[in-house]
Amino acid sequence: MGSNIAGVIRHFSGSNNAAITKDSTNSALYSTPGSAVVFSDIGRMDTLTPRQLRVLLQDAVTARVNDKMFWAKASSCCMALASQFKFFDILYVLESFAKVQLDDRTLLLELARNLVPHVSKMEIRHYIQAIDVFGQFGKFPEQLFMEVFYGIMRDCGKMYGSEYAAMFLCLSRWQIRNQQLLTTLCRALCENVSLLRYVELCQVASCARFLDVADQTFYLVLDEWQHKELQMSTFQELFDTAKSLRLQEVKWEPYEELLLKEFIKQSKELGDTDGINQLADPFDCLNFLRLLDSLSKEFLLSLTKWCADAVHNPPTRSQKRPESHDLVHLYNLVEEYNVDRTYIDKAILKFVTSKGGLQLRTPKPIATQYKANRKYIYADDPANPTRTRPPLHLTDDDIENVNAEEALKSVSRRLESEHITEILNDVEPLPRGIEFKKPKKPSTQSCGKASFRLKAKTFRHKNVAATQSF
Repeated sequence: MGSNIAGVIRHFSGSNNAAITKDSTNSALYSTPGSAVVFSDIGRMDTLTPRQLRVLLQDAVTARVNDKMFWAKASSCCMALASQFKFFDILYVLESFAKVQLDDRTLLLELARNLVPHVSKMEIRHYIQAIDVFGQFGKFPEQLFMEVFYGIMRDCGKMYGSEYAAMFLCLSRWQIRNQQLLTTLCRALCENVSLLRYVELCQVASCARFLDVADQTFYLVLDEWQHKELQMSTFQELFDTAKSLRLQEVKWEPYEELLLKEFIKQSKELGDTDGINQLADPFDCLNFLRLLDSLSKEFLLSLTKWCADAVHNPPTRSQKRPESHDLVHLYNLVEEYNVDRTYIDKAILKFVTSKGGLQLRTPKPIATQYKANRKYIYADDPANPTRTRPPLHLTDDDIENVNAEEALKSVSRRLESEHITEILNDVEPLPRGIEFKKPKKPSTQSCGKASFRLKAKTFRHKNVAATQSF
């Protein structure tokens, strides 16, 4: 007697054909080889440990096994091992039965009774999983969920922002309006409202109104934090949040509208390349603004300026630069919105002449800046050619390499400086112990560390006193 389930040949205990084919053993549907063994011989299910039985049921769900005899045998084995299951094994076993839509009330009540002593060991994610699992069966055992709700009230002050959002979403999904639980959750969330990001804030605000939370102070705290979060977010954070909210089903629409309004406003105030450069992908933001039908001339002009500057970057993964199709797409939009083409023309010209950045000769020059120990070369000012430059303080080695006029000026300048220094020392001598020291030159060693000289060691005979005179 045998049956074919999901392409796997099974035989029951006592039959002559109790072997496993190679294909069933190596199938990717099974987490462990033991699962394939049990699928081939259902009588071996009695020999499995609680953990192996839980893995077997998860593999059966993955393989879409719908054999009633298999699940009846699994139910009887779970009843026998109910007291040996750990609390997370119980949740996963019930989750497997819920996914195949098998409502065994006897097994449900037995596992719920054995789950009660382990509630104190649960974390927030286990509370949410327990509510979801029993909600799918449509039954919430009173004794179990008194402990679960008490555990949530006890640990609600230690939640993360994502856990607050997941908890409110779970309660609204199953319409659990326990006033004492909701009051405690709202009070804890008011104390830890700074943990919520904007997406989580929109989700909590929507779920709280669906659950008929009537605490006006709670909504006032959410509104204040929403305003502060909106003002402190960067343009990239606003962009990421706006994309996330479009994919989220549960959200508070007034908060989303305020976010989009601020995002569109800042897109018009980016200015030069620094504003666009803070975006991870500027052209992704361009497409998103087109999707919202909120693309502005100011954003297009800022993007063309960034492209004119970014085409000088080398074509590496660590640099952001536009690609050929990006420039073509941007050129068409510039023509459509009648934006200045000066910068986009420069970007396309540089992109073509450098063959997409593969033939960049030198990096883009930077402005001259002051640096320590840098040699400066004096030249005549073209705006004021009559102005004479000051004489140079040349060293003895450099005097030999310049013309006679420059050498005489440098020597006279040095003598004048020394004469003035002598006069100042005679008039106002420096306090005793203070001298002008020459600045130390940086070390020329290859390792870059400062060189030092070891002190000479002095030896003293151990039988001679330190103050003894010879």
